[in-house]
Amino acid sequence: MAIYSWHEIGDAPAAPGVYAWYYTPEITVFDLDRITSEIVELKEGRGTSAAKDAVREFLDETIFRYFREQPYSAQLRGPLKPRYEGKMEHQPTLSETLLDRIVEDPARLGTIRAVLEASAPNFASPIYIGMSERLRMRLGKHKALIEKYGELPDPGLSEEDQRDHSFAKEVRARSI
Repeated sequence: MAIYSWHEIGDAPAAPGVYAWYYTPEITVFDLDRITSEIVELKEGRGTSAAKDAVREFLDETIFRYFREQPYSAQLRGPLKPRYEGKMEHQPTLSETLLDRIVEDPARLGTIRAVLEASAPNFASPIYIGMSERLRMRLGKHKALIEKYGELPDPGLSEEDQRDHSFAKEVRARSI
């Protein structure tokens, strides 16, 4: 298995193969220093509840927002004809125990950062899987669409092109 970074896509073989796109959220040292200081200040000034809120917001901004799913449309029907329908929003959750441990020792965020960096792609879920007769060309097409994506796909496009545009649109929407 070969792993290519964004700038190495042109080095992929022109041979047939299966490929997967992965995203590793980046938490910088600057981010860690900032949130660590904020947690300490909030805990001392406004209490652990405010510090937990800051941790939730930080993790949402640096990690969860990239993986948040679009709302699902749902319908529920019962035997006596009640009917419910609407949008279901993805709600990432954090355990209170984890939040307590991070507020108690903000350096744990450094461990979370290290685990995230080490997990992709070996333990991460791919955000897209595909196969192609010519990997370099296919990956290059994905890259070009992601870089230049600006309009909704043309309804006259082939099914394969629709998928490419959909993937590029999701990547752009999530700021990956």
